[in-house]
Formats: sequence, C-alpha cells, structure tokens
Amino acid sequence: MFSGEIRPLFPNFSLKQTMEKIEKLRQFLRWFWQVAKRYWISQERFRAWQLLAAVVIFIILAETTSALLNRYLGEFTTALTNKELDKFHHSLVLFGVTLLVLLSFLIIRSFIQNKLELYWREWLTKDFLNRYFAGRAFYQVNGNKEIDNPDQRISEDIESFIDKSLFYSLDLGETILRGFLFFSILWSINHKLVFVAILTALAQTLVSFFIGRILTPLNFKNLQYQADFRYSLVHVRNNSESIAFYKGEEQEQGMVQGKFSQLLAVLHAKILPSSVLVGINAGLSLSVVILAYLFLAPQYFAGQITFGDITRSIPAFTTIVGVFGWFATSFEGLTLFAAVIKRLGTFADYLQQNQQSPSSESVINTLIEPRFALSHVTVKTPDQKRVLVEDLSTEIPKSEGILLMGASGSGKSSILRAVAGLWDKGAGYIYRPNTAEILFIPQRPYMVLGSLRNQILYPHTNRQMSDTKLQDVLEQVNLTDLVDRVGGLDVELNWADVLSLGEQQRLGFARLFLHNPHYAVLDESTSALDVANEQHLYHKLREADITYISVGHRPTLIPFHQLIVEILGHGKWRFLSPNESQGTSLVSS
Repeated sequence: MFSGEIRPLFPNFSLKQTMEKIEKLRQFLRWFWQVAKRYWISQERFRAWQLLAAVVIFIILAETTSALLNRYLGEFTTALTNKELDKFHHSLVLFGVTLLVLLSFLIIRSFIQNKLELYWREWLTKDFLNRYFAGRAFYQVNGNKEIDNPDQRISEDIESFIDKSLFYSLDLGETILRGFLFFSILWSINHKLVFVAILTALAQTLVSFFIGRILTPLNFKNLQYQADFRYSLVHVRNNSESIAFYKGEEQEQGMVQGKFSQLLAVLHAKILPSSVLVGINAGLSLSVVILAYLFLAPQYFAGQITFGDITRSIPAFTTIVGVFGWFATSFEGLTLFAAVIKRLGTFADYLQQNQQSPSSESVINTLIEPRFALSHVTVKTPDQKRVLVEDLSTEIPKSEGILLMGASGSGKSSILRAVAGLWDKGAGYIYRPNTAEILFIPQRPYMVLGSLRNQILYPHTNRQMSDTKLQDVLEQVNLTDLVDRVGGLDVELNWADVLSLGEQQRLGFARLFLHNPHYAVLDESTSALDVANEQHLYHKLREADITYISVGHRPTLIPFHQLIVEILGHGKWRFLSPNESQGTSLVSS
C-alpha cells in the first residue's frame, strides 16, 4: 500500500515552511532553466526563436480575431431579436468570414508549434544521449539510486517536458492577451462583473492550491512507479529463459504484481483529491454563468443593454474568470509538469557532474601508452568502502598474456573494470593503449539488435567486409554452419535467445580475430565452452600476436599465459609460476 504522508488541506504556516517552499520553487526553476536553456542558446537557436516568434504572432492574430468574432456575435444576435433581416445577414456573413480567418490562424499556429516541438525534442534528445554516453554515464548511473529509469527520462519525460513547456508558457501568454482584449468588452457592459469574475477565480485558485499540495508528491510517485512497473515487465522478457529454467514464474509474478500494487495505491490516493478538484472547477464554471445572467438581467429588462450585449458578455465573463483562474484550472497538469521537471533536472545534474573531471585524490590514474602495465594499483569499490586489490604492480610482455585467478568475489573482474576505466576509485597508475586499440570480451558478449553480419562486425558495424571473410572467421571459432542454420548473414533475430551462451562466446572471439586488435581483455570469456573449444580459441589467440589479460579459473587456461596473479581477497594477491598454478585449488567464479 502507498505509505506516503497525506498532507492536511489547511496546514499551519510558519516562516520556516515558507522559506522551504521558496527554496523548493527556486530549485524547480533552476532545473527548468538548466534543461530548457540549452536548446535556445544552441546552434539551432535562430530557427527556434523564429518559429517561436511566428507562433506568438499567430496567437496574437487569433486572439484579436476572436475578439472581433465576439463583436459580430453580438451584432447578429441583436439583429435577430430586433428582426432586422438585412443587418442580420450582413453581420452573419462577417461572422462567418471572421470565423474562417480564425480557423486558418489556428491551423497555421498549430502546424508551426508542432514543428517547433519536434525540432526541440530532436535536439534535446540527442543532447541528453550525447551526455548519457559520454564518460560512460550510462554505466555509472546504475550505481545511483536517485536516478531511476533513465530510459524513461530520455524517451518519455523529454517529450512531456517540451510539450508542457510550450503549452503552459504559450497558454499563459495567450490567456493574458485574451483577458486584455475581453476585459474592455465586459467593463463597457457591466464593470461589476469584472470584480465578480476576479473574486470567483481567486476562490478557485485558493482551493486548487490546497488540493494541489496533495497531488504534487502523488504525481511524482506516479511517474516513478509507472516506470518501475514497465521495467519489471521488460526484465522478465529479457530473462525469460532463466526464469523458466528456475521455474521462477510465481516469484516473478509476485514481484511484478508488487510493482503494480505500488502504482495502484498511488492512483487510488489520487482519485479523491483529483475528483474534488474536477468537481470544484466544473461547479464554478457552471455557476459563474448563472452569476453573469443575474447581474446582466436587470440591465436588459431596464433596456440599458441589448440581448446581443448579453450574448457577448457571457463569453467575455467566462474568459476573465479563466484568466484569473488559470493556475487553478491548470494546477493538476502543472503538478505533473513539476514532476517531469524534477526527473529531468536531477538527471541533467547527474550528467553534468559525470562530465566533470574526477578529483585527483583516491583515484586511479590512467596513462595512455602502447603497453599494459599496473604500478602500485589499489582498486576499491565505487563507494570506497572495500579494498579489493592493494598495491599491485606488473607489466605484460608484448604479445603475451596475464591470467588473473582467484575465488568468486575476490576482485578479479574489478581489475579489468579499472583497466577499462569503468572504475577509478583507488590509487596508482594504469598504463594502457587507447580503448580504440583494445577489444573487451565479457563473459556474456553483447548481442546487438541487428543482423548476424552486425553481430560479427560489432563494434565496427559500418566496416565493409566480404561474406567470404566473415564465413572464414566463423570457421575459425567452430561456427561453420551458423550462417546456413539461421538463414544468412543479413537475417535479423533475437540473438541472445537464438544462440547459446557458448555460441555467443565463440562469436565474441570471432569479433576479436576479425578486428585483430593489438590488445584484448577477456573476462571469463570461455566459461561456457568445453575444454577443447577453449584450448582451440586460445591457440588462435596466441597465433594472432595479441597482448591480452584474462580472468578465469580453469587450470586449462594456465599454459596460454606467461604471468599468473592469484587474487586472495581483502586486497591481498600473489604471483604464481605456471607450475605452482597447476596445483592451486581455486573456487569457481
């Protein structure tokens, strides 16, 4: 059940609470400006400002035409009640022409605004993607509990942010302009109605404000739990085979239903305040029309105004109420917008911090040189609470290999993460070539979305390679019949499901032999293979003149490495000779 605190509608205000609210508002404005400004000061700014100016111009034209339409409405209504046929036809024609002009303005405004939204979304999405992939932020963000579901923030929240930013900013300006145009109309007919409209709108705003204090945190949790629920379903889909093997359907169903129950609790909590808000807004919208008639009827019966004046006054009155009650009628949408601003703002803050250079303290320094070497390297966990490896120094001779062995969880793979630059907490120096010269092969090779050709060529999928060459490299890793079995090099399948883990690992080596880099890092890259295939691949690796680092636990790997380091845990380690390693008993990783 939802355990969030339900705030009272009429709290006791204090100076401290007021200051906290002001600070929170400043934070939201800072987040909004941080996300929004990048597009409007970018290289696309000239087109953006031109489109925005065009939208504003057509808003002004449409609102001016709408005020003129109100005038002709009163004229042909008065002519109708006075049975003035010629004047009625004349005013009706003017009304129809003005209506067509108004519709054309609205269509053009909508077209330009939608174009602006798409251009802004295209630019902002690419900007977030650039920063998301820069400095491996997509990898680092997994350790940040405050940034949940970055995929939703990029795919959905950006669209919502842009749509709501333009809608509310333009709608507010449009509402103010409309109020200015209709204010004089209403004031000329009955100035008392202007004050009634303002008081009605203020009452509506006050009620909406107190109800909105409940809806704001609920809307934020709604977005969060919607994303969590969707991700839990995606997680089941991506791990369907493992779940089926474990017969874990009941547990997974319970987990998914638990996420859905969280979402339902928030949605249930929203029903009452949302319903009250809708009811109040609808009730006031209906009652204000009655108020308008009550104020206008005496003037009409006294012959001071015509029936056409009444017809003009009602939309003018409701417009003035709408102007001063804009925040009230928009409050729930604004709370959703505030939740989107917070999610994108905190995400933008994280990406900006990730781009900043790390402090020189407690950081492993990486120096780009044509070699693999570690000098007094200490590797810590990202939270720096545990030392995994302490003061390790070694260098790998060119075209040879080093094997990192040890019990599961001892820190073997952490050294590879440090070499790759994924982890930098610790001390010491790592000398390695540029990552473009290294091919990393994890235990479960990444299967891209695309064809078999793309799988083999990854990460250089744009590289041109003949079918004969690709078939040759598949034969080198004992996947001779793979092309015929799946239906060709250009067939697109879900390769993570089609290929066994052993086949995926051999495909990883096919990438290695095809691109033939000078350096390679292999993390349990043959763990799913039989010994014969493992030995075959390492023989090929030795023949390829590649300098490599391996993580593994099988004694059969030892003959293919000139250096062996046993990671003992708690920061301890030791060098072993190949003969000593053969007799070492290690826990499987």
